[in-house]
Amino acid sequence: MNYLKRTALTFGLLPAFMAAPVTNAASLNVDVDIDLPNVVILYGYTDIDLTMTADQFGPLLDSNCTTDDCSVADTAPQSGVLNNGLVDLAFTNNAAGTNPTITLDNSWGVRSFGYTSLAPTITDNGSDAPVGNLAIEQITTPSASLQTGSVSFDLDLSQITTDSVRASYTITVVGS
Repeated sequence: MNYLKRTALTFGLLPAFMAAPVTNAASLNVDVDIDLPNVVILYGYTDIDLTMTADQFGPLLDSNCTTDDCSVADTAPQSGVLNNGLVDLAFTNNAAGTNPTITLDNSWGVRSFGYTSLAPTITDNGSDAPVGNLAIEQITTPSASLQTGSVSFDLDLSQITTDSVRASYTITVVGS
C-alpha cells in the first residue's frame, strides 16, 4: 500500500511541475569583428590581335583614299632616273601625315576594396618603333563593382616597314 501512495503522490505532483513556469533564462550579447583585407583585382587581355582592312588602313595613309583599292591618281608630272635598269620615279609619300591613335576600349578592368584612391599606370615593354604615346584611362575611384578602362597608343606611319606592328605593355593599378 505504501507503494500505491508513493505512485499516487508522484503522479499527483507531476501536473504541478509541468505547469510551473521556467524560471531559468540566459542571454549573451555577441560582437563579431571581421577584418577585411584591402584588395585590388586587375582584369585584362594578355593577347590582343587587331586586323585592319584596307578600308580602315588606307585612309590613314592617304586622306583621299576611300575604297579598299585606294586608287588615287597622281596627275603631277614625274621625272625618273634610270638606275641599274630600273626607273625610279621618285614618288613622294602621299600620306595624310597623321599618326593615328589606336584605342582599345574596355581592354582592362579593376575591382577594389578598402582603398580611397587608385592609380593605374602603363609601362612599355619594348613595343615596336612605330608605337608611341602609350596611355591608360585613369580610373581613380575604388569600387567593388567592375570598372573597365581603355588603353591607347599612336602609330607613327612613317616608321612602319612591315605588315605587322607589336605593342607590348604592362598595366599596374596601385591602391592607396
